[in-house]
Amino acid sequence: MLGPGARARAALLLCGVLMAGGAPAFAADATAPDSGGDAPDTSPVPLPAVLPAPATRSGFSPDGGFGGAATFIPVAIDPSVVPDPPVNEGLPAEVDAKGPFAQQVSCDPVDRPGVTAFALLLSQHYGRPAYSGARPCIDYASFHHDGRALDWALDAWDPVDRQIADSTITWLTDNDGEMAHRFGLEYLIWNGLIWSADSRTWSFYTANPHTDHIHFSFTWDGAQMRTSWWTGVAVTQPDLGPCDVTPWQYAAVHQTVRLAPCEPVVAEAPATGLGRVRPGESGNGVSMLQQELGLPVNGVLDDVTRRALMEWQQENGLPATGVADDFTYAVAQGWELSPLPAGALSIAPADWQRTEFTPHRRDVLTEGDQGEAVKVLQEALGVETDGSFGPLTAAALAEFEETVPLLAAQAARRGDDPAVVTPLTWVPLERVAHPTIVVREVALHRGSLDRTADPDGALVAAALTETDLENPYAGGAVTLLQELLGVEADGSFGPITEAAVMEVQKGADLEPSGLVDGPTWAAVEAHALEALDPEVPDPAASAEDAEDADPEQTAAEERARATAARLTEASALIGSN
Repeated sequence: MLGPGARARAALLLCGVLMAGGAPAFAADATAPDSGGDAPDTSPVPLPAVLPAPATRSGFSPDGGFGGAATFIPVAIDPSVVPDPPVNEGLPAEVDAKGPFAQQVSCDPVDRPGVTAFALLLSQHYGRPAYSGARPCIDYASFHHDGRALDWALDAWDPVDRQIADSTITWLTDNDGEMAHRFGLEYLIWNGLIWSADSRTWSFYTANPHTDHIHFSFTWDGAQMRTSWWTGVAVTQPDLGPCDVTPWQYAAVHQTVRLAPCEPVVAEAPATGLGRVRPGESGNGVSMLQQELGLPVNGVLDDVTRRALMEWQQENGLPATGVADDFTYAVAQGWELSPLPAGALSIAPADWQRTEFTPHRRDVLTEGDQGEAVKVLQEALGVETDGSFGPLTAAALAEFEETVPLLAAQAARRGDDPAVVTPLTWVPLERVAHPTIVVREVALHRGSLDRTADPDGALVAAALTETDLENPYAGGAVTLLQELLGVEADGSFGPITEAAVMEVQKGADLEPSGLVDGPTWAAVEAHALEALDPEVPDPAASAEDAEDADPEQTAAEERARATAARLTEASALIGSN
């Protein structure tokens, strides 16, 4: 297994974008018209088509919405007071695709990493540190209730705050909302107006005017940091979020990317009469469930109870909502229920989607904690894996945080409090260890293109003819694949790239199809990391030793050195700015 140093050298393969701080990597429900047709899109920064919005969810409605059409008129910006917006030099030519509007249907009040990252980026860049995210679930729909919303405190009546807010919003919404798509924003609300990423237009907002903060709501891709600002690879297949097939009940908590539309089925919940208890609330039914789960009985659906409940729900074929609901009470009391439709249940990740981090991405660890999640943390940090979050682990974590601007900002906000691992912390840890984790859902094959390889659309017609593709553009993933394979990174998936893919597939006992799917991405990643053998000889080895070396071995060593050099050069971008 590669050590942390080798993994660090691999981190920036994702087009130099893993650790953002404004620099490369970590550095009305109206819908926009579909672009349609097979004609090449030759615009310099094409925006994705938007899928139709789903029907309104029964029983959970928002407390505000879109009024009539409006115009956003920003105040004049004084550059001596307000800095230019953040810059990211590692963005691909493509802009992220966006799926249909995904209302909050699950109760999961935990800040998602993309929300925290966006908050840290803006608050640090503009010197306005106050923000809030997730809130306890109550009976109206809000992205705050599933961890996909941010309120950034700015005062519309303060001249400087107003300039900061208007400058930020202009940056995000200009060019048909290019930057909003790169962060995965669903909509934003400010000073009595609301902007939609679907319509890319402004409307009057019908509820709280939001004059003391900007509200940002995120898509699932944005919330999970799958968008191009954080990865350097534009989303081509949007995450559609959880399926809403249980009226008056919460949907299963969303933990794995869902690319297929939900089937139009309904699962009616049994009427137990016990009500519903959400995270942080108390109730008699919770005491019954805690007894069933073998937990201390306090009647409160606390974090420990909620995690155990979600595991129990999944084991019993129930929606893993983390809520004490009618389905849960019925099974706990021995009721026989009909099998539920697949859409009502949590999506199980495929083997190629799993890493050692998968079970722990939502865990919060504090110095003094013990357990399996701590061991995973320690392995990633390269310290003794004793499962105890002590001073040595805290020191290693602090060292890692200093290399990642977002984590350094998170640590600075923590101040002198004990070390903490948040859902945001897990993201760079996993991506350093597994550079392809954010693109494993991207399918590639001969004819796939990055727009950098086809800026004028000259190749697309031929690619459509050869491969019968609807859209050959791959969001920058072809270049990433080629960098991992060690072939010319020209962004065009041709016969040389296909042959290299087939060689990797053969070595991994996969069908040598030349098609890049999830298992192939994982195999390509393993192949690239294996080339970072720390025992590779020094390139300054003597000519005499070189003459005696086996030619095939020498060629393998040269390839390994070339791969290491590429990754080392890329890794210099970690922590920049």
